[in-house]
Amino acid sequence: MKRIAVTLPILLAAALLAACAPKTTGLQPPEIVYDQDLCDECGMIISDARFAAATVLVEGAPRKFDDIGEMLVYHMDHPEAQVKAWFVHDYKSQAWIRGETAYFVKSDSLITPMAGSIAAFEDRAAAEVFAADKGGHVFTLDELRAAVHLAVHG
Repeated sequence: MKRIAVTLPILLAAALLAACAPKTTGLQPPEIVYDQDLCDECGMIISDARFAAATVLVEGAPRKFDDIGEMLVYHMDHPEAQVKAWFVHDYKSQAWIRGETAYFVKSDSLITPMAGSIAAFEDRAAAEVFAADKGGHVFTLDELRAAVHLAVHG
């Protein structure tokens, strides 16, 4: 009985701590080996982290891309590859960020590996400054996907 009296509060405290812990999805971007891994859309070598992108799928291996535009075109052409998470690099820091919360700048004056002309930013203000400097427009992921679909399919 004494063991239960000691063990029960410890178990309850552990359960309470686990319940209060921050929730994480566990989703991580796949590792890209620059100058070695190939883009899943065009087959070119992925070499510039500023524009590299990736998706984690509901089923199957993650997809890697050398250009944000290539990622969008790939998933437009492969709707069966259901995306669980979109990953892009922040243009300034080159850190991975979630595409779902990123801000994208599309500008014809931006030179990217496959001419997608898209850069991603974690911060909307940084995206707006960059867009003003490059003569571009700021988009969310959903807005950008719709714009690319319209540009490709009319």
